[in-house]
Amino acid sequence: MHRPLTIVALAASGLFAFASTATAETITVCANGCDHTSINDAIDASSNGDVIQLAAETYFEGEVINTDGKAITLRGVLNKAGEPASVLDGASDHRVLVCASDETDATSFENLVIQNGDASSLFGDNDDGGGMYNVNNSNPSLTNCKFTGNSAADYGGGMFNAGSSPTLTNCVFTNNSADYGGGMHNTPSLFSSNPTLTDCTFTGNSADDAGGGMYNVESSSPTLTNCTFTSNSAEKRGGGMYSENSSTLALNNCTFTSNSAGKNGGGMYNFSTRPTLTDCAFTGNSADEFGGGMYNASSNPTLINCTFTTNSADIRGGGMHNDVCSPILTGCE
Repeated sequence: MHRPLTIVALAASGLFAFASTATAETITVCANGCDHTSINDAIDASSNGDVIQLAAETYFEGEVINTDGKAITLRGVLNKAGEPASVLDGASDHRVLVCASDETDATSFENLVIQNGDASSLFGDNDDGGGMYNVNNSNPSLTNCKFTGNSAADYGGGMFNAGSSPTLTNCVFTNNSADYGGGMHNTPSLFSSNPTLTDCTFTGNSADDAGGGMYNVESSSPTLTNCTFTSNSAEKRGGGMYSENSSTLALNNCTFTSNSAGKNGGGMYNFSTRPTLTDCAFTGNSADEFGGGMYNASSNPTLINCTFTTNSADIRGGGMHNDVCSPILTGCE
C-alpha cells in the first residue's frame, strides 16, 4: 500500500507566501498482501525519501540487499518487548547488507535483525563484512539494529567499514566472527572510517587473530559513547578492541567486562595510537600474557576518570601493561 506523505514549507516576505510540496511513499514488503515480496525489488521501485516497511517476518532474499545510493529508509517493526522483529537472513550463503554508492545518513536502517551473513571465499579476495559492507564513502545511519551470527573470512564479521563512517544508535553486535574484528572492522580507503556509536553493545564476538569486538586500523578513529564490550575474545590481541597505526579514537562512558585475549590486551590493545578514554571501566578482563585490562605498545593513551578492577594477566600487567609508552592518567583507579 502506498501512503503519500506531503511536506509543506512556507516562507513569507511582505504580503507573499510560497508553498512547495514533496511526496514520499511507504512501500511495504511481506510474504503476502504487500507491494512487494522482495526487499531488493522494493529498493528498485523506490525513490529518495521513501520508506520501505517490513513486516515481522524473516526475509531470505537469496542475495545481498544493496541500497544503490538511494536516500531511503529500510524499517522493520518491534515486538512487544521493544526488540526488532524484522529479520534479514543471509542463510550463511552471502552478505546481508551493502552500501557502496556514497550513501549518507539519509539512507537509514531501523529495527532490523541482520543475521547469518557470510563473507567467505565465495567473494574471492573480498572476504569482508558478513553482516554489512560499507565502502566508497558510504555513511548510512542505523538505529536499533542487531547483528548476530555473521562471519567473515578476513575482516569485520558483523560490519566492515572501508572509507565509510556510519552512525549507529542502540545497536547490538553479538556472536559475530572474523579473523580481524569479529564485531566491526574499520579501515581507511580514499577516506578514513570514523563511525559514531552511541548506546551500542558488543557481546560474545570473536576474532581468530585480533579485535574480538572491534578492530581499528590506519587513522580510523571511531567515537563511542555509552557502549559496552562484554565477553568478546581474540586468539591473539585485543579481546574487546584492537587499534593500531594512528587511530585516535574517543571513548566516553564505555565499559569493558570479561573480555579475553590469547596473548595481550584482554580488554583493549593499542599499538601506535592515541586513544582518549573518559569515564570508562575495565572489569574482569584477562590476557594469557600481558595487559589483562589494557595493553599499550608505542602508544600514548589519555585516560580520565577510568577504573580498572579485577583484571588479570598471566605474565605482567593485570590492569595495564605499557611497552615504550607514556600514557596520561587523570583521576583513574
